[in-house]
Parts: sequence; structure tokens; C-alpha cells
Amino acid sequence: QPRTWLNDEVIHYYLLLLSRNHESCHFFKSHFMTKLLNHGEGYRYENVRTWARRANLSSTRPGDIFALDKIFFPVNISGMHWALVVAYMKERRLQYYDSMFGDGQEYLSAIMQYLQDEHENKKSRALPHADSWQQIRCSRDTPQQVNGYDCGVFVCMFCAFIASNATLSFNQQHIHRCRDLIALSIMRGYITW
Repeated sequence: QPRTWLNDEVIHYYLLLLSRNHESCHFFKSHFMTKLLNHGEGYRYENVRTWARRANLSSTRPGDIFALDKIFFPVNISGMHWALVVAYMKERRLQYYDSMFGDGQEYLSAIMQYLQDEHENKKSRALPHADSWQQIRCSRDTPQQVNGYDCGVFVCMFCAFIASNATLSFNQQHIHRCRDLIALSIMRGYITW
């Protein structure tokens, strides 16, 4: 419905549908970041140590997030706002997307540490070239919302466009249509454009 927040279950299900079309991508649930940051108490890898097991299940290397092209980390900020971190694995780049132009450095740093800890845990060696990874805060060309309730729709669209290697060519004027597409996709059980 217009003028309402998308809850985590709507976002999770939409990302599940996206994952079916993008096997080289993995979409974590928003609870991942909450657990990783120990409900606001600070970084704790142990809370999410087993979460990557479901990643990349259709490949010859299930659970190996380092074989993926992109990893999506939706972020629920204080139960009030949605944002997104994307790990571009082959490019060694983390980028923060926020429709209200937030900073995101806390989340970028947490994901960088997670990748290092995950690599050490699963491969028993340090993440190669860890010091060469870029951490990019929200850029000026990121589509921005003009209200306080469309952030979840923006996160779903960020995920859909980025997973498809498309330019983020939508804005607030398109959001009502985007809401309709999210709802239709969920009702049909597959992504609708």
C-alpha cells in the first residue's frame, strides 16, 4: 500500500525471488546485520558464523561466498530506516546505498571485517588483498526518497537493479509503480518487471 513502510518479511521474500534469477548473487536477510552488530552492542562474527552456508547452493562450491559476484546486505537501521550494503566480490568493493543519503561507514566496516573473518574461518587463511578493498559511502547519484516511508521500496529496487547490472535509473516518481511490481512479484511468486 502507498504511504506505508515495507516490513522485513516483504523485503526478505522479494529478495528470495530475486535470488532465484541471480545465481551469482546472495541476498542475506536483514537480521544478518543486526546479529553481526550484536543488536547494537558491537561487531560479533560468532553470531553469524554459519549464515553463509546457504549461499551459492546451486554451484559446485556451496557455501563459498567468495565464489559469488555480489552479496547483498540489507540494513534495518534502528527499526526506522532501510539501507543496503553490496559487496562486489570480483571488484573488491563495498558500497553503501541509502535513499536518505546516510553515511553507512559503520556497516561498511562491519562487512569488511566479516569478509575477513569469514575467509579466515572457511579457508584457514587471510582474505587476499584485504587492504585493497574499497569502501564507498553513499554517492550523490544514489536515488533519494522525499518522504519517511519509501526506504524499503528503494532497497528492493537497489537490489533488483544492481543484481541485474542495471543503472539505478529510478527516482521517487517511479516508487508507486515499484511498489506495485513488488506486490505483483510476491503474489505471483516470481519477479515481475
